[in-house]
Amino acid sequence: MYKIRLISYSQNTVAVQVYTIENRKRKIIRHIGTAKNEEEKTKLIQLAYDFIEKISQQSFLFEEMESGKVVNLSQAQFIGVYYTFFYDLLHRLFIHIGLDKLQSGLLLDLAIIRLFEPASKLQSIELLGQYFGKKYRRQTYYDAAKQWLELKDKAEKIVMNFAKKQYQFSYDLLFYDVTTL
Repeated sequence: MYKIRLISYSQNTVAVQVYTIENRKRKIIRHIGTAKNEEEKTKLIQLAYDFIEKISQQSFLFEEMESGKVVNLSQAQFIGVYYTFFYDLLHRLFIHIGLDKLQSGLLLDLAIIRLFEPASKLQSIELLGQYFGKKYRRQTYYDAAKQWLELKDKAEKIVMNFAKKQYQFSYDLLFYDVTTL
């Protein structure tokens, strides 16, 4: 692993070297130059970083110099994450089952968020935005919910056909809970 060494010779002169440690001894790889002021020192340190990157493909976790190649964390702000992998996985599963034929995106999104974090229907709408970036108005929920009773039989048929086709599922009596939907 290559490192940069700064050696002060006098009050205003600083030598910049690239070195490595071998057998517990410092081995100087290259003397980059001697700086007589702060501006030259900054340029020589950047040259040392470039030299190390060129000969070793080594990137630096904590660079002293700001580089245009990586994100400068002092100028970045964490604003959050979306759990898109989980959402995409379940959405594709619902499509594979055939539930996309219901043509009710909000209903499927509510089912996904309820699997992710069980909550009330109205709180689930807020959680959709928080976790998956899916924004719905409350009025959209109230408008769509009226149609969901009509979709119940269609959803049952789709799921039962999938279970019969994929898993040779047969049933005489089936109990399920839809009180939370």
